[in-house]
Amino acid sequence: MKIKYINAILTLLLLILAIGCAAPTAPLVTRVIDGDTIEVDIAGTIYKVRYIGIDTPELDDTRAEYCALAQEATRFNRQLVEGETVRLEKDVSETDKYGRLLRYVYVDDIFVNAELVRQGFAWAKVYEPDTKYQNTLEEAEAEARQDEIGIWQVSKLTPPITVQNVHITYIFYDGLVPHVESDEYVEITNLGNQPQDLSGCVLMDISDGYPSFTFPPYILAPGKSIRVYTNEYHPEWGGFSFEYSQAIWNNTEPDIAVLYDNQDRKISRKSY
Repeated sequence: MKIKYINAILTLLLLILAIGCAAPTAPLVTRVIDGDTIEVDIAGTIYKVRYIGIDTPELDDTRAEYCALAQEATRFNRQLVEGETVRLEKDVSETDKYGRLLRYVYVDDIFVNAELVRQGFAWAKVYEPDTKYQNTLEEAEAEARQDEIGIWQVSKLTPPITVQNVHITYIFYDGLVPHVESDEYVEITNLGNQPQDLSGCVLMDISDGYPSFTFPPYILAPGKSIRVYTNEYHPEWGGFSFEYSQAIWNNTEPDIAVLYDNQDRKISRKSY
């Protein structure tokens, strides 16, 4: 009887030890938000995950062809990961300022970040300091560009506009409006002596990869400046706004603003 009792205890201890040493629950994708953002369930807790090193077109892009491509990118991302258990790999940063996990994502042997780029649904974008696989992503982008698929096909539909001597000259990052800081702005100046067409140019906070603002048809006169506010409208400064309901520009860890032309070529870059 005593031996049976001891054996029962040993069996229970071994069971407890086995449970304690069991492999952690693999992340399960519960929702695809857009082309480069998902939600995952990790041991019962839901996390938002932003893919590192890439950027897909925005669903709210005012250019119809890019908005349509954003929808395609979302659908393709859904086909790859929705309902799947995935492997998440960290680079340097744990999260962005919105609390989203920054990760490389894998389904079996598919590197999802790179696959979105390779299929023409995303650009390879450098987000310092997370650049571990930047060469891989840029190689995938070169393939898509050569094949003229996705964004590289769409970009041919938009006539190129050459923008010169236009610079981001100031970022007002510490707004006075409590909490939302809607009065933050980025100031852009034409430092040349010729008018510059900003139509289709995109201003973006590349530290997070969003939000972005796409210029409507607009000519910036020589020596003049305009501002893109977080969520206010000032006609005397062009009347432009990200229409973003939260503060954009981080006060403690400086973000980076980049202005791209309508062919996704960098015009100006500034931090603070």
